[in-house]
Amino acid sequence: MKESNATLRWSVIGLLLGVVVAALGVSVWTLVDKGAGSNPGEKLDSLIDPPRDASGDREKALAAGRTFVQRFNTYGPDLLDPAGKMPDYAGVGKLMTAKFRTVFDKNVGYAEETVKQTQIDRVGTPYAVGVASIDDDSAELLVAGVVEFSYPDPSDSTQRIPFEPLRFRYEVSLVKQDGTWLVDDLDDLDDELPSFGEASIPEGGPPAGQPSGQPSGQPSGQPSEQPSEQASRQPSDDVSPSTGEGR
Repeated sequence: MKESNATLRWSVIGLLLGVVVAALGVSVWTLVDKGAGSNPGEKLDSLIDPPRDASGDREKALAAGRTFVQRFNTYGPDLLDPAGKMPDYAGVGKLMTAKFRTVFDKNVGYAEETVKQTQIDRVGTPYAVGVASIDDDSAELLVAGVVEFSYPDPSDSTQRIPFEPLRFRYEVSLVKQDGTWLVDDLDDLDDELPSFGEASIPEGGPPAGQPSGQPSGQPSGQPSEQPSEQASRQPSDDVSPSTGEGR
């Protein structure tokens, strides 16, 4: 009986040793195959603290900038709920840092009021996105595109009147928080005004001198004030990002 127990014990020990050897073999293979560097120490360091995927980060930043600009410049009567709010448009704030979202939230009401009063519909389309600079946790993008507008036809409520698209050039500032690229500021490169994040909204309405952002040929009787401060700033020059990658 004792001999049987001893045999079983040695069998278990042998099995455990086999598992340990196999695990060591896998570890060595991983170190050699996956590690980066010219010696085992550097390879091990690269596995413990892997280098940043610069290409992947760049693509994620570009995608974040494109999505933000498209959603930021797109709203209309289809987004109004029974209370006259645009919760889907307000949801763009999820793409921003807390600091920038605070500024954006103060402007959403102007966009909602304009849509209620004029039934304006606008669709933003980025056509080029480039990286001006990027590091581990921040990036500056250049985004160019157009915003298309339309209004209800006064003579036929089932039809809409389109206007000539307005071109824009933006510098979009991003920061990475918890692995996600978020928009921290937005600046229209052609309006000679402070960036969206730096601008302040005084009591009683948009800042003095704020451009209307409405296309020429606007129907008479329509309010000329465009509520969303930065979204209303549309340049008139044709541009494309001068640096980075065209998308």
